[in-house]
Amino acid sequence: MGIAYNPTFSTGAAAVEPDFIFELPEFAASCEEAKAGIAAVFSVRPELCRRLEQQVRDLRRRNPRMPKRQVWHMALIDLITEAREDFPPQEFVLQTDIGDGAIAIDTVASAEKQRAKRMLAELLETPAETAERLAVREARTDAFTVRAHGQIVSALLFGRE
Repeated sequence: MGIAYNPTFSTGAAAVEPDFIFELPEFAASCEEAKAGIAAVFSVRPELCRRLEQQVRDLRRRNPRMPKRQVWHMALIDLITEAREDFPPQEFVLQTDIGDGAIAIDTVASAEKQRAKRMLAELLETPAETAERLAVREARTDAFTVRAHGQIVSALLFGRE
């Protein structure tokens, strides 16, 4: 499933970055509403497309023998779980044919269930664990921001990403 993302069309304003084509891997969902919702999110949110591509590269680097489709499936599940509020709120099952007759199947919990699990985990953690979790979250945000700024400056100065 190919999604052509054009920042000018989605935001109505000119964008600093050039247009790009993002290829969402072929997958099946337990309901068409969930599949359409996932595709719609990726068609208007280029930062999620980039995060998915980054997660795929990271997973592929850590697991070089894993089939490409399985890597995509795992990265997609991880991204949906991390950014659950951006995707369809109901619980759904994603299925990806990873080749040689094998199928990867994962259930993505509803946004409400994930929120409840996260809140319970935060209530049960110690103050030291809370401080560490918040520090990691802040470091991830800083790293993402620095990388994004670097890409923007590179594009402006050198005409490339």
